[in-house]
Amino acid sequence: MLNSGGDLKAFVSIIICTYNRAPLLKRALKSLSRQTLKPDQFEVIVVDDGSIDNTTEVCEVMSHEIPNIKYRSTGKNTGTSSAANLGVQSAKGDYLIFTDDDCIAREDWAERMRDALMKYPLIAGSVTSPTSNFIKHCHNIAEFHPFMQGRKEGPVDFIAGANMGFRRSLFEELKGFNNDFPKGPDMHFILRARQEGYRIYFIPDAVITHDHNRTSLSHIFRYSADHASQTIILRNKFRLLLHTPFILRSPVLILVAAPVIAFKVTAGIYLRNINNAKLIWTAPVVYALKLAWCWGAARGLSNWNKAERKHEQRN
Repeated sequence: MLNSGGDLKAFVSIIICTYNRAPLLKRALKSLSRQTLKPDQFEVIVVDDGSIDNTTEVCEVMSHEIPNIKYRSTGKNTGTSSAANLGVQSAKGDYLIFTDDDCIAREDWAERMRDALMKYPLIAGSVTSPTSNFIKHCHNIAEFHPFMQGRKEGPVDFIAGANMGFRRSLFEELKGFNNDFPKGPDMHFILRARQEGYRIYFIPDAVITHDHNRTSLSHIFRYSADHASQTIILRNKFRLLLHTPFILRSPVLILVAAPVIAFKVTAGIYLRNINNAKLIWTAPVVYALKLAWCWGAARGLSNWNKAERKHEQRN
């Protein structure tokens, strides 16, 4: 693709996987209709993972504002991994960037991500939070603190699927997302990339706002526990790469040490980022969310250990 000056520019494919969240999707697409990239420099691919709401109609309406939109459907609810793989297979760009249907992209987001992918094969953008809702704000700090503004540009250990990008060549090398980790396909993907020697580069100026619909304490506690039950398995599968401490290898030790683990992580969230330190009033809920993480991690690790033992017995 050519810009107005005639220079060759990389074409960007933006991929959003969605399931029964049409109102949120419409808001996300609105933000993508205002990107600083020209329409012939990017495309938007919406992968509908078996929605039964009006997701299709939303995409049809938004096609008037985003002429470069593509709608793809899995036909049934297959999970994020399969949907993301379909999105990449439908994309024509060599630079692939992902966001979620509950995110709002800053106007220069796609351009910043594209420019970064010209330099680095695997990147993570930054995540901001709406401050008007206390529960949303606490959830975002607990989940996305490694990617919040205030952190300097440079290498990071993890990535957030809500704001990530990589080159198609990397996707092909790793043979796509793995369906075995429905709640952590992005984490599994980047850990395999790191095993192959790739580094993740954090781009603080590539900004999305994560404005989710979890508005009750029970909802965000349950999400934290459920997410931990999957990611703790990855922390153990890749324990040599991640230097996973021995405490996180035992369900019993996780539960016993939960207050200490939660306190250490919570303290780090506010001490390592001056922007987070200004939000210290959210700390009690964030601490409680980290306790929920410990409970979920212990549960997930226990179930995984049982499954592994059964597998060994059968073989």
